[in-house]
Amino acid sequence: MYEIVAIATGVLIGLLVQGIAATWVRVTAMALGSVIVGAAVSFISGELRESWAYIIFDVSQVLIAAVLTVVCVSIWRQRPAR
Repeated sequence: MYEIVAIATGVLIGLLVQGIAATWVRVTAMALGSVIVGAAVSFISGELRESWAYIIFDVSQVLIAAVLTVVCVSIWRQRPAR
């Protein structure tokens, strides 16, 4: 269940950073948001009680979803209008 939350917030982060013009600010915001949300998801789900390694998985889920969203939106914006 919490994996859906991690992926959905990653998509949301990817959509929100589209409005940032500077690339380095966009990358920093995406990375920082992914770490914060991934750590929060790990804490809320109770996975941190078992092992700190779960943070790596949750942060990577959020980050991968955010990066894929940015790539898909960029491709969608560049396609020619009909």
